[in-house]
Amino acid sequence: MTIFESSYLKIQYNEATQAIWEEWQLDFTQMVVGDNFRQPLEKLIAEIEPNKASKWLCDNTEQKTIDSKDQRWLEKTFYPELLKKGIKKVALVNAKSILGTGYAKNCLRNLDNTLNVEVFNRNDEAKAWLAS
Repeated sequence: MTIFESSYLKIQYNEATQAIWEEWQLDFTQMVVGDNFRQPLEKLIAEIEPNKASKWLCDNTEQKTIDSKDQRWLEKTFYPELLKKGIKKVALVNAKSILGTGYAKNCLRNLDNTLNVEVFNRNDEAKAWLAS
């Protein structure tokens, strides 16, 4: 089921794995900051409980650099909401700059050290891990 789709981001719920997949797309047509960045992720959060999703895939391979205000929003609002809504298993696919993925992993683990978080280099490996 598609939750959100645009030229820069696709968010889907995969019923078979009870996972929400967030996959950034290569797009040079617009800046993805503020509401363009946050609103799709708010839709993602809203779909966790109704779908009983417990897993989240975040494929950052094509994601652009995140604005500092949006980065703070991720840390203070988005990540805590993911956990509060029931996400227990997280697969992060490395961006071209792996620093952001490592930072996300640390933020999530600091919120809940029992959270199962793994980092992958390929999307298909991350999806297979979530299905296991």
